[in-house]
Amino acid sequence: MLVESRIRSTSLPTLDQLLARIAAANQSFDQGRHTEATVLAGYLRAVLYGSGGSDALHGMKETLTWVDTAGVPNPKTTACLTAGLTLMRIRSRHHGCGEYVPKLAMYPPAPIRTHSGEQILSGSRIPFQDWWTNPVIQDVDGTHFSRKQLVLALAPGEDREARAARRALARSRSLGEVVGGAMPADRLCASPVIASVRQIGYEVLQSIAEQRDILEAAA
Repeated sequence: MLVESRIRSTSLPTLDQLLARIAAANQSFDQGRHTEATVLAGYLRAVLYGSGGSDALHGMKETLTWVDTAGVPNPKTTACLTAGLTLMRIRSRHHGCGEYVPKLAMYPPAPIRTHSGEQILSGSRIPFQDWWTNPVIQDVDGTHFSRKQLVLALAPGEDREARAARRALARSRSLGEVVGGAMPADRLCASPVIASVRQIGYEVLQSIAEQRDILEAAA
């Protein structure tokens, strides 16, 4: 693949620092510190969000392809919460109801639906704009949320798109409690939102690890 040299040699350490912070936030989340999802979202925003090279990848995000472990919700599924980036862990009756957990690498090589209706294997890589803006959660009212909306809603930032993402999530009857600290920390996993952000962290690290040669060739 011909890669335009957009990343200067001084850029990769900055990207690497962010990737290391994503990995550390992932680990903290996995150790039970679920409020770390907001910190993780901030690092993901720095790597992925921006135009004209203002993100940490300096425009290379469009050159890379991105691991998709979710697919898009089945349009025939209505009045049902669907969360493609997560699994449901059923807890015992003594410990309350189930909780959402990130898939991480525990996804089977099964077909997932693309935005066009075609099917690909879970874990396949897709173009950035599809990966970033495809719906990955459908709430009980049939409203869709993308990776971009989830990351911007949880991450620090007061630009127009971040505010719109927070408003959309706050309006959701089945998801909105995670915005603004409305849900107690010990109940965060009752919503798929934070586990989905953790899975996005997994997808980002996996995508870059699989294509590190492209980034280094462009440095």
